[in-house]
Amino acid sequence: MGINCVRGVDPLGATIPRSNKLDPSPIIESRLPIIFLIGGPGAGKKTQCTQITKHYGFCGIVTRDLLRDEVATGSQRGVILAYLMSEGKLVPSNVLVELIKVKMLNNLSGTRGFLICGFPKEKLQCKHFDKYIQPLDLVLYLWVRNSVLMDRILARTVTATERLERNFDEIKRRIKEFVKMNKPILRYYRKKLIVIDGEKEKSEVFNDICNAIDQVLGNFPSTSMTKAANK
Repeated sequence: MGINCVRGVDPLGATIPRSNKLDPSPIIESRLPIIFLIGGPGAGKKTQCTQITKHYGFCGIVTRDLLRDEVATGSQRGVILAYLMSEGKLVPSNVLVELIKVKMLNNLSGTRGFLICGFPKEKLQCKHFDKYIQPLDLVLYLWVRNSVLMDRILARTVTATERLERNFDEIKRRIKEFVKMNKPILRYYRKKLIVIDGEKEKSEVFNDICNAIDQVLGNFPSTSMTKAANK
């Protein structure tokens, strides 16, 4: 089942229960850093997210997991989301941002910042995050060539020879969609964007990410002290 796909908008999405009235003030007043980690399918986002959150004491938010958790509740919203994702439809941006907001509000205590992985996937999500939560502090883009993304995904998903052609076509489509949707995001965040070479060894990628984050954390003294203590 595709999670948070970017194909088409379904009218059913308009019926999803939502409440953008949730007050983001506690998030704003916390003055905690907010960082996005984006990259194509197979770029290594989740692996790096796990390491980064542990290293800095951040709250890691993986949008794919948020959606799966909501589906698992069996709520009206979860049922509709399950249908949209199974059909490869786009999850409404304000619904996804609301889920992220709830997760952030529930994790303000005891965290040193937020690392949001796999978000945004389209420009509208950027705008909704700014409007309903607050502008972020840093965007990390794991750059990986399309051919390498293809090889990585095939290596971890192909389980039978007869499925190879189908998998190849589906992965090719996913990568093509990512490239198309990602370009406006990179332009939108150009002043807060740092590109990381995601083709390096995992440890090197992690070090490059830490160097980028450290530059931003100078504006957040408490987080900087925690970061230094973890080294």
